[in-house]
Amino acid sequence: MEYDASWSIDRQKNGLEKTFCCINARAYDFAKIGRLYLNKGNWNGKQLVPASWVKESTSVDTSNGSAWYYQQQWWLPSKTGDFMAAGILGQYVYVNPSKNMIIVRLGKSRGKADWQKIFTTLASNY
Repeated sequence: MEYDASWSIDRQKNGLEKTFCCINARAYDFAKIGRLYLNKGNWNGKQLVPASWVKESTSVDTSNGSAWYYQQQWWLPSKTGDFMAAGILGQYVYVNPSKNMIIVRLGKSRGKADWQKIFTTLASNY
């Protein structure tokens, strides 16, 4: 990480990280997570996350009854290979490998905008 970040835990003493939320970081560092996944788990020549896991966790798979649009903590806004992380208060990391594109949006609320549509429209017009 470029800057200090934090991850909330469920209780102060011997707490466990909340896996559904609460990573606090700057946009620059969220973009690095997007870059890591854009590069199939490789960071500057070093494989930090297995490429097979990146592919599995960001690909449509309904074989076990799961929804096509959500896999292993990643949202899949379309069936074209793009994926995104979405925070509870309108934070997003959108990755479109075919366009070599990463978009990070931080916010205090989702507002009334359809961010998923905005990201996919931006990518399609890029």
